[in-house]
Amino acid sequence: MKPKMMKQPPQINADAADIDGVYSNVFFVAASRAEFILDFARIVPGVKNAKLKSRVIVSPHRMKALVKTLESQIESYEGKFGKLDIDGQNAFGFQNPAAEKEIEPE
Repeated sequence: MKPKMMKQPPQINADAADIDGVYSNVFFVAASRAEFILDFARIVPGVKNAKLKSRVIVSPHRMKALVKTLESQIESYEGKFGKLDIDGQNAFGFQNPAAEKEIEPE
């Protein structure tokens, strides 16, 4: 007998502490045959190491479904707000735009 498939995604119950979410500005992905590991971290100016904020472990099938969902969401986002340019987004570290400007002598 075939297992019954869910027609709707399940409702997600969240604790009040989890509702706000976690901000991450850098992520890392690792994979084995059995799973993908997504590490979400935050790096801030003046601190040498990024701080791990959340680790998500998913099966390869769920990862592929996640990628499809993200691609669809990005396409929708770009349709509303314009194309996202990701050139240079793989660089680490912070820049100080004021320090990059030439300062003319007085």
